[in-house]
Amino acid sequence: MRSLTKALAIAALSSTMIAAPAVLAGDDIKTDHFVKMCDTDKDGMVSKAEMMKMVEQVWAKTDTRKMGKIDKAQVEFFLKELMKAGG
Repeated sequence: MRSLTKALAIAALSSTMIAAPAVLAGDDIKTDHFVKMCDTDKDGMVSKAEMMKMVEQVWAKTDTRKMGKIDKAQVEFFLKELMKAGG
């Protein structure tokens, strides 16, 4: 379970780092889409819990063997799916 939490945290951080250049470049359309997707309580902000819920949903879609860990090909799929969620 500890490795799953660590993997999810790394994935969330990775997606943030990947999305950061678009945000810094002023790509408000993707940012707005991402916030709307994650912001389940509609307060205009994304909490850690909301972000982790979205990451967990993408993880569940990726970990098709239900092993609690993913291989390199699945990581690639995971990151692509996570970026789709961001627009």
